[in-house]
Amino acid sequence: MITDLPDPAQRYLLHAIKPGTPLARSVRLTMKGAFRSKPGADWMHMSAEQILAPPQGFLWKASIKKGIISFTGADYYTNNEGFTLFRLWGLIPIVNSRGTDVDKAAAGRLVAESIWIPATLLPIYGAKWQPIDDESAKVILTVNGNPFEITLSINPDGSLKNLSTPRWGNQTDDRTFAFIPFGGEFSQEQTFEGYTIPSKISVGWWFGTDRYYEFFRATIANAEFR
Repeated sequence: MITDLPDPAQRYLLHAIKPGTPLARSVRLTMKGAFRSKPGADWMHMSAEQILAPPQGFLWKASIKKGIISFTGADYYTNNEGFTLFRLWGLIPIVNSRGTDVDKAAAGRLVAESIWIPATLLPIYGAKWQPIDDESAKVILTVNGNPFEITLSINPDGSLKNLSTPRWGNQTDDRTFAFIPFGGEFSQEQTFEGYTIPSKISVGWWFGTDRYYEFFRATIANAEFR
C-alpha cells in the first residue's frame, strides 16, 4: 500500500500502524487538558470525548471549567455541516455558531485530526502524498469534494513531530475569515490497539509565525478504534 509513497510517509505509516492491525475507519477518544478563548486569557481545565471518522465527520463533547465558571457543549461536523454550541453552567447559551464559514473551519479541523486515526491516511482511502524533504511530507485529503492539505514533520523513527495546515478561521485583525496557518506540536505518543498516535499535543493559530497563539492542550487518555 505504501511502496510508492515518499520516504517520510512510509516511516510514519509503518510506525503508526502495527502489522496485522485491522484498518479502522473511526476512533473514540477520551482526553483531558486545557483551553483558552483568546491570547492572554487564563487557561481553563478541559475534559472531552470525541468520535472521529474522516472524511465523514466528528463529534467532540467537552466540559471546560475554571473555578465556579463551567461551560459544556459540543462541536460537530457531518453531512458537510459544522456546528458549535456551548452553554454556561449547562443552561445559558454563550456560543451558538453555524453557517458556511463554520462548515469550512470544521472540515479543516476534521482533516488536521486525521492523525489520530492513521489508517485514513493510506492511499487506498484516497489520501494523496507529496514529498517535501527527508523529514516531512504533505498529504491531501478530500472532504465532501474539497481538497485539504496537511504537512507532517516526521522524526527518523517515524513518530510525528508536528503538523501544519492552512485552516479557515477568523483569528485575523478584523475578525474576518481567511485561511490561517494552523498547527501543533506533539510531545508524546502512545499505542492503542495496534495504532501509535500522538498522545500529548499543543495546538494553535498562526502556527510557525511570530503571531502564534496556542489555545488548546490535550493528553489522550484512551482510544478505541472501530
